[in-house]
Amino acid sequence: TNYQTGVKYPLADFNITPDVAIVDPDLVAGLPVKQVAYTGMDALTHAIEAYVSTLNGPFTDPLALQAIEMVLDYLPASYNCNMDAREQMHYAQCLAGMAFANAFLGLNHSMAHKLGAFHHLPHGVANALILTEVMRYNADDVPTKMGTFSQYQYPHALERYAELGRFAGCAGSTDEEVFENFLAKLEVLKEKIGIKKTIREYGIDER
Repeated sequence: TNYQTGVKYPLADFNITPDVAIVDPDLVAGLPVKQVAYTGMDALTHAIEAYVSTLNGPFTDPLALQAIEMVLDYLPASYNCNMDAREQMHYAQCLAGMAFANAFLGLNHSMAHKLGAFHHLPHGVANALILTEVMRYNADDVPTKMGTFSQYQYPHALERYAELGRFAGCAGSTDEEVFENFLAKLEVLKEKIGIKKTIREYGIDER
């Protein structure tokens, strides 16, 4: 409604984009633990994909890094109903959203949307199940099949993943070693919050 003229417009006439987001931790105080796990892994995937995106930049990297640090620090405690940790996770998910809204996402989310829709898996579960496998695929030195932008030879994902691993405290004498240790750290996190290891464990048979 135009409050000066009183004229009412149908919502379809507008591309409605919010000007303000209210990030209130009280909104998630009663969130079931499964949803804490699922949304937490979705946020982590948002941040990782934003950091490795070919469209990342100096305004998205700090947001992604901070979100990753907070998820790794607070998600297990949030899953165990620590309200202080749940508050920090609420902020972490907002930071991750700000990162990927500007750097965009990648193969992990693309596949998770299809996997979740076809097999009726929660979105966060779909992301978590394929996260480390997609990271391995992306980390190939010379990918044979990858759509990219013309100004890039190919995305330098391994180096970016290794940067994330070192930031998360993973050691190694090479990028490859740090990367493997980072993948292991992510698998441990998933185990702590009750994410199963395979698609089959969620009742999905090979077709």
